[in-house]
Amino acid sequence: MSSPQAAEPEFVQKSHVGVRLLSYLLAFSFIVSLLASGFVLYSDYSRGVSQFRSNLDQINASYQESISYSLWNFDNRQIESQLAGILNFPGVVYVYIESRDKLVQSAGDIYAAADMHYSFPLTHQSASQEYQLGNLYLNVNYTGLYDDLKHKALTIIGTQFIKTFSVSIFILVMVRLLITRRLDIMAQWAHTFSLNNLDNPLDFGTPRKRPDELDMVANAINKMRETLRLDAMERERAREQLVETKEQLTVAIDNASLGFTRYLPESDHLQCNNHFARHLATTRQELESMPSAMEHIRDMVRGLKGPEQREKINQLLLGRISRLHGEFTMANFRNEKCYFDITMQTLQFSESRPREVLICLLDKTREQTATRRAHELAASLENKVTERTEQLYTEQQKARETVRRLETRLEQKKAQINRQSTNDFKKWLLAEMEEHYPAGTDLPGRMPVMREYLRHSISDDDHAVDLPQLFDDILHQSVALKGVKTVTQMPFSLVVSEPSGLMKFLFSLLIDHEPMIEKATLLKATAEVRGDKAVVELNYTLKDPSEAVLEHPNLPLAKYVTSTRFGGDLTRTTNDDGNLIISLTISLDNSGVMPGDHDAASEPDTDD
Repeated sequence: MSSPQAAEPEFVQKSHVGVRLLSYLLAFSFIVSLLASGFVLYSDYSRGVSQFRSNLDQINASYQESISYSLWNFDNRQIESQLAGILNFPGVVYVYIESRDKLVQSAGDIYAAADMHYSFPLTHQSASQEYQLGNLYLNVNYTGLYDDLKHKALTIIGTQFIKTFSVSIFILVMVRLLITRRLDIMAQWAHTFSLNNLDNPLDFGTPRKRPDELDMVANAINKMRETLRLDAMERERAREQLVETKEQLTVAIDNASLGFTRYLPESDHLQCNNHFARHLATTRQELESMPSAMEHIRDMVRGLKGPEQREKINQLLLGRISRLHGEFTMANFRNEKCYFDITMQTLQFSESRPREVLICLLDKTREQTATRRAHELAASLENKVTERTEQLYTEQQKARETVRRLETRLEQKKAQINRQSTNDFKKWLLAEMEEHYPAGTDLPGRMPVMREYLRHSISDDDHAVDLPQLFDDILHQSVALKGVKTVTQMPFSLVVSEPSGLMKFLFSLLIDHEPMIEKATLLKATAEVRGDKAVVELNYTLKDPSEAVLEHPNLPLAKYVTSTRFGGDLTRTTNDDGNLIISLTISLDNSGVMPGDHDAASEPDTDD
């Protein structure tokens, strides 16, 4: 740390803040005053010129008619009086009348300088004609206006300078009293400040009732000084404690199992403790007297990371790295496999090469052996837990499958009982209908469709039904589709266990009884399996997409059959292209899909 005497030339005062502040204030005030004065003078000049123009307009309005009348009557005395009156207007220095390029009358100083020339015609209006008598000319001089502006400019600049100078002097005095005086005290205190002189506080003298920013800075500096003083005392205590701790640590290292050594590369010599030699299964005297002992220790490194760790030791001995730490697998002097936690730290350098290297070694062989055994036990236990978990999971899956089958059988049994009771009612209803309406009798409204539904619904002929084959039979047998082109995209086989008659009746309702079939040009039928549902879609392409779609008279019956018997859903809507879409879903929970039902999809089949 440099002494205060060496730093003394740096504190020579070369300029005063007050002088610079005064010069800056005067310069800025002069510029502002100049701009403000220019604005005021320009405003006064514009207002004066405007006043002159207003006077000329007033002369034109007041004297044109009277002068024209006097000129018409050749009243020279009156004309002279009128020209003299015009000369009374501010700025007018010369006025004259010309008629037919000849001077008729004039007044004023013809040699006076004119800043503006103004003229207006003189005419006389008789009963039937207007006569051009000549022109009245005026020369206007701005000398009076310029004199007023000069006087006002001098007045403004003088008053502004006096005001600015007095305010600047006052500010300079205040800055001296409030700022620079205390800055001088701070500079003198900083000049004598050092770490050996921390008991001298920064004091401005009389305390102020309302502390300002400089007082806050002084308080902060005093707090910093106090902090430095406490830190210096704490550092001295820490140094003393460090010396004591170093002595205790030396004793503790000698009594602990930590092995350490100092390696001197220049002399290729080791200085180690007994623990370091004992960990390597040798003696201290043998290790310290061994030639090239460091190379021998480096070659004892083994394991998968051995080549990489030996290369890092070489880099540390060459000075490319300064510290190396990690877990090393080594073979000691008895060729026993050991595990060590080793730290190598370069303490001193000589021309970028290590001059002294500290090596700390801690035996981790017992811990590694215990850890390896613990891992083996944990792996064995984990395998047993995994095996038992898989067994429990398999048993749980079997139990869930058994419960699902039992639930399915229960649902099927309930559905069968419900269907049987419903079929009894349907059989009675069909018998009543056939008794009152024998075969061959025409039934009113939707009664024929209802009777056909009752016949098919009471049938118990549940057997495998191939939906694609059933749909192809309906398409070929349908009379309503003779004039409609059909396209089918279905799997080779989609077999469900449902009454074939009832399913054929349902498709007949959706195709043969469709009210828009006569207005369709194409029927595209598709079928696929989605999860536990079989989905059949009928896409009617209409001749006129903008035509309103008629209501299907038997759609409620078809929806009832689909939901109650097949556990599905039925929708009939139109898409954005104006096509009629009928989507039918059939639940496969009760019927099930036969093996190989939808393994492959057929190519589109087109029937005209």
